[in-house]
Amino acid sequence: MPHAKGGRMEAEMKKRLITILVTSLFMIAATGAFLWKINDMSNKLEEKDAQITNEEKDLVSTQDSKAADAVNDYDVIPLYLSGDRKNVVTTRHPSKKDIYNVKNSLKAEETLTDVKGRAGVYEPDTALWAYNPYGTNNSSLYVYFNTNISCYCRCTISVKDAKIPDFTRTLQSQAENGVTKEHEYQVTGLVQGKTNFIILNFYNSSDELVNTVTYKIDMPKSGMGSQTIIKNGNEHGKNKISNGLYVVFSDGVSKKVKTTRIVTNRTIRNGRTVTRRVKKNGYKKIKNYAILLYDNSGVLRGEIPLDGYCGRNIQMLYNGIAYACADNKIALVNPLGQVTKVYKINGYKQSGEFAYDGFGNFYAIATPNKKKSVKKSCIIKLELESGKTSMALDMNILLSTVYKQAVKNGGRENPDWIDLNSVQVTGTNQLLVSSQALSSIFKVNNVNSLMPKVDYIISDKSIWNGFKGLKKKVLTKTQEESEATEAPDTQEIVSILEDTSKPSGPFASQAGQNAVLYEKPSSLGEGQYYLSMLNNNSGLKALDNNKSYYYRYLVDEAARTYMRTDTISFAKTDDEGNIAKSDDVFVYCNAGKNKFTETDTAGRLIKEFYPGSGLYRIYKYDWKGFWFN
Repeated sequence: MPHAKGGRMEAEMKKRLITILVTSLFMIAATGAFLWKINDMSNKLEEKDAQITNEEKDLVSTQDSKAADAVNDYDVIPLYLSGDRKNVVTTRHPSKKDIYNVKNSLKAEETLTDVKGRAGVYEPDTALWAYNPYGTNNSSLYVYFNTNISCYCRCTISVKDAKIPDFTRTLQSQAENGVTKEHEYQVTGLVQGKTNFIILNFYNSSDELVNTVTYKIDMPKSGMGSQTIIKNGNEHGKNKISNGLYVVFSDGVSKKVKTTRIVTNRTIRNGRTVTRRVKKNGYKKIKNYAILLYDNSGVLRGEIPLDGYCGRNIQMLYNGIAYACADNKIALVNPLGQVTKVYKINGYKQSGEFAYDGFGNFYAIATPNKKKSVKKSCIIKLELESGKTSMALDMNILLSTVYKQAVKNGGRENPDWIDLNSVQVTGTNQLLVSSQALSSIFKVNNVNSLMPKVDYIISDKSIWNGFKGLKKKVLTKTQEESEATEAPDTQEIVSILEDTSKPSGPFASQAGQNAVLYEKPSSLGEGQYYLSMLNNNSGLKALDNNKSYYYRYLVDEAARTYMRTDTISFAKTDDEGNIAKSDDVFVYCNAGKNKFTETDTAGRLIKEFYPGSGLYRIYKYDWKGFWFN
């Protein structure tokens, strides 16, 4: 009997083992299937992302066909800006000043709201369209409609021109999850002077295509003289161009316009003076200013008109953008193009870039509206809540000994001695300001007070040999990670500091720099930050090698040191320009050669563009979160 009992136990144990084994095999198979499914989903997402990235390259070479060629004429809904069949709301903007007027912008919004209310329900194929209703983007249309289900809209703009690629983007929705039944967009990217096909593709929350609607419109030519396509070179090498739109800041475009004036002619006939008033036709040159947006093929996709002045940067702020719309105004514009606020800068003219401090204030480089004022020598503070403008920092007072020496050397009260070109906020009442003329970057504390103070200076120390107090403020250079090479001899430069010695230390500091950028990632310690810039390599302490550089410093305020961590050489530009770096590319504005380039991080050319003369700066943005999703 014990033997029989043991046999039963052994058999039962085998059953259990078999059950465990089968269960384990099933679980392994299920886990494998689950992992395979996850991997398959991941691969599909990667394929989708790659497809979207490729679609948004804006290159003819990456597009197999044009959407406009595949459109059935019977399915196209025509849009008309004028005539008996006019079905697009249009708004007259007599001048740039009228555009940057909050009351006028509010009237345009009220007009659209009134039209919405009178016409009832707008659907995708009966949408409400308006041509540039707020006047802030000549390459855009406003559109409003509702859909039966929650979805998102992916828009393709296509023209029948082999040189112009299709422009495809997902339009930015105000809904948190991206899908909505109510749709209101500013559609930018339309090509001026061309027949544009606008293909609206609608996708549900599962990314399934549920509807397609196609419109077409003849867009007016640019009235500002902007180039529809700028000259550009082919894409080079294995390095791929980045996605986004180049944002061009420049000194305007001159354009001939017809003029008519009344002239009084007096002649003597038969001893009598005969007076006649006649019309005399002629031409005059005017200069139009705009912030221009170009795609990777050099096609104009956005034209933001300005009132007689172009700044150096755009600031994303309050779900909108802020930019200088005139030399004494900064405008806030929302994603639909509406001007929501215009700040007037009383007593000053802007003279370059501005920066936001994160606490409701702009700091801008400016020149006082007074006779014999020193250009680009002041930083003003603009309080966004009150609109109040005040002097935050006067470099003529802060560096009074240097200013007095400049007056003495120049023989006049307003010498162009400092030439501020960058301002960055580093903390409460703390600024970094860049002086191109002095090849120096100043960290200033206690701004907005009667006693601002130079904390330190980033420059070659020998520049300040004639000013012992300021020389003590210069940070010490520390050795680069790679072994430094001796700097070559410099050109002789006659300066207010009367110093022509060659650069000192383990590396050459910046000379005549532009577009300084402050960065403080969380990985750095207390008092440490990165400072990048375009080192124009011109003026004081310039190297005699016909190159400009991308520079990046690691600044350690506690140790009172700075170290050059990155440097890449580029073709030289003496004045203006900038270098904007992303993870994989540089965008370099060579203002001196009237071109801009995109390169890889080693400086190898990917593509170059020639937009014309008078360049200031170039940036590249994907505009996601503003116009696109």
